[in-house]
Amino acid sequence: MSRLVLAAVLALGLSACSDDPDEVPPDAGATADSGTATDAGTDVDAGTDAGSDAGTQVDAGTDAGSGSSQGSGKLPCISTGSVKTDAGTLPFCEAQVGEARVKIIEPQAGIVAAPMKLAIYLHGDGAAAYNGSNPRALFTHGGWTYGHNTLYVAALAPNKCAWWTNPGRTDCTTEGTDADRDLEGKNAATLVEIIEALRRGWNIQDGPIYFGGSSGGSIQLTASFLPRYGDRYPGVYALSCGGEKPWSGKMDWDTTQASLRGDTKFYFTYGDLDPLLVDIRDAESYFTGLQFPVNDKVIAGAAHCAFDQVGRVSEVWNEVTP
Repeated sequence: MSRLVLAAVLALGLSACSDDPDEVPPDAGATADSGTATDAGTDVDAGTDAGSDAGTQVDAGTDAGSGSSQGSGKLPCISTGSVKTDAGTLPFCEAQVGEARVKIIEPQAGIVAAPMKLAIYLHGDGAAAYNGSNPRALFTHGGWTYGHNTLYVAALAPNKCAWWTNPGRTDCTTEGTDADRDLEGKNAATLVEIIEALRRGWNIQDGPIYFGGSSGGSIQLTASFLPRYGDRYPGVYALSCGGEKPWSGKMDWDTTQASLRGDTKFYFTYGDLDPLLVDIRDAESYFTGLQFPVNDKVIAGAAHCAFDQVGRVSEVWNEVTP
């Protein structure tokens, strides 16, 4: 469905959406601050190296195999801060990996033997859940991951606003269109670079990665990353108010092989009044047809992201955790 058409529809309904501008649909390009989170302190410049630099280009063809990554040394922080969560005030490290930035919360030390799990969240347009003095993604997800032996990573799109659009996009104040799609898969390759950098820096399980996305972040995961790299990185996909079929029209790997599909499964959550409804349901049908487990939760009377779409991500992660 054309995002230009969707923009006209959404203009009438944005006032009904929740107060997080990150929940604006992937063609809205909103950049306002969420303004609802409690201030947990200002980020300070750490300037110190927490480990070896893992921000260089990596081989996207690495097979996770079985076991764990055996990584160590962490990543160098370009800044540090703290965030208030259900588990208390937790420190986070912001690091640079290639063209992207990530904010990292480590799990509670010693509660479960290594290796740890990995959870990665991709924000929606505007990146409000990533930014701010008390980033919503971190304070919503960080408390859960901290107590579940899971390394948490919120990843900022290379263009600083939208994961589904070309990383070379320079004007995030205007509405994205179909022409802005990252059809070359540059952002998907960046996500691979992030995963591999994390695996070098921490001892991470080779088991399924916990992926989470909102709006345009969900679209990036289903339309670009999974079709290219889903066989290398099996995962649980917690997808709020977004999702599309592969932009290329196909998967780049053999989904008929159950061993390649692995433990990958999808959890779509969306409102029945979401203007992206057709795209989301088309994606559900597509992945169901490829024999992936597909679950959905439909919020009656909800427009685009007009529910706790950030909280729903960690809710799904909790549901699938043994």
